[in-house]
Amino acid sequence: MLSQKDLSDILKGLLTFALLAVAFFIGAGAITYLAVRGRPVAVPNVVGKSKEDARKEFDEAGLRMAVKSEVVDDKTPAGDVIDQSPAAGMIIKTGQIVRISLSLGAQSRQNAQK
Repeated sequence: MLSQKDLSDILKGLLTFALLAVAFFIGAGAITYLAVRGRPVAVPNVVGKSKEDARKEFDEAGLRMAVKSEVVDDKTPAGDVIDQSPAAGMIIKTGQIVRISLSLGAQSRQNAQK
């Protein structure tokens, strides 16, 4: 059987462990929140630029890029950006995705659908 002093020591140890665990999780949560939150950045204007140049600009700004569509556009050379979302100048957090539409160039609409 455990003495009163032994039980007291066990409870003190458990309480210390619980306090350290709580402090750890609060600290980890705060760090995660700040890391995920990102810093604000203005979206660069990449309309009219090549896909590669757009990716470089987004990388430099700390943003990610995704191609949402490829569209026949008689006025824009193939491979150039014709649209972006969010729009240039919008303030978003680093790490977020900017979606672009690329031109397929002046193809016939029939060829683009094949």
